Amino acid sequence: MLDLGTKWRRNAMLKNDFVRRLREVFQRFLGLKNKETEAEIKGSFFRPILFLFPNILKESISSDDDINDWQKDYLSKNKNIEKYLFDGCEALQIIGISYSKYKRELARYSDGELNQKTGKIVGRNFEIEARLALRRTLELFVESWHFKEIKSDKEKMLRHFFLVKNLKAFYSRKNNAEKFCDMKLEFDTNVISEIRTELCDLNVQNPFYLANGKDFNKDGEVKDLTKSFYKLFEEAIPQIAAAPHVIVGESYQLYAETSEVIHGYSGGPNFNLQNYHQEILAIYTRAAVLASNILKHLVIIGEGIIKNNDIREAIDGLRTDSLPQNLSLGVGDKVMVLKQVRAEVTEISVSKCGCKKYKVKYDDKRGDWNWSFGREWFLLKDLTKVSD
Repeated sequence: MLDLGTKWRRNAMLKNDFVRRLREVFQRFLGLKNKETEAEIKGSFFRPILFLFPNILKESISSDDDINDWQKDYLSKNKNIEKYLFDGCEALQIIGISYSKYKRELARYSDGELNQKTGKIVGRNFEIEARLALRRTLELFVESWHFKEIKSDKEKMLRHFFLVKNLKAFYSRKNNAEKFCDMKLEFDTNVISEIRTELCDLNVQNPFYLANGKDFNKDGEVKDLTKSFYKLFEEAIPQIAAAPHVIVGESYQLYAETSEVIHGYSGGPNFNLQNYHQEILAIYTRAAVLASNILKHLVIIGEGIIKNNDIREAIDGLRTDSLPQNLSLGVGDKVMVLKQVRAEVTEISVSKCGCKKYKVKYDDKRGDWNWSFGREWFLLKDLTKVSD
């Protein structure tokens, strides 16, 4: 058996080793090591946010028993704040798996190959997955932003939130089974009744996620019981801090034009990318920037619960409210417009929702491209930075 002095020294060594490794990751993340290769810098931007930090945070607020309880407790009585933090971290890691798969698989193809024949199908697959990843991250960002704004009774509010989500899920499953399978699910019927009883016992003031005037006790209103993401986004965007504001605005704009991309029907417009490697990386990078802010939200939501001060400090220290320099544009930068015409950025404007647009001056007006020169303003996705 180890004496107290030995135990203390061992624990101190473990803690120091953890802090050292965390500091090294954080330094790489900030690009402080001059000898890093480009690949290492790119990896260090994504890995802490989408893998390392969420995993450490998960382990600091949950045990295996907690996780098993959360999975079976549809009445949401078990550690609701911890459950929300855990679910949020898992969501970020799912985005990280998607990014890793893209980096591994898409590297085998050139942009030219991804825009012709079978390569177009490969490119389309990764485009759909990247856009879906960005959308999921944006939704979690907006939701977690709303929760971090709650100043009191967070535990009760989160319990109410989980009950409402479970009510909608079980009600939908029950109705679909009856409608499409001619099958009654008695378990779901009982669960719905129990959840409604629990909700009646909770007195929650003005939950941000409930649609106005909807009653959870009325079957016809359960489907529309919660606000749409668009409504939550609309309510949050005027209040979001200036730094992440731009990323949020641009992320929604990038998704809004491509709702068609992630839906499965044919006949709609095609928004296929041209420069797959640059544009898909930019989509995942936006997701990572949003994820860094989600981690900050989770730390605020979990105030007083997260016992690991090292991970709290590391997350608080993240400086990722904007895109990396190689994906940003400034006045004077040389660009290719729509991958066709060389130009220079002369002005930048930001909308009230945080979306940047760029005014350009063309360098090489050729007679056969006059169709494009009547347009001066473009979004970031339309422009590619080039060297002088």
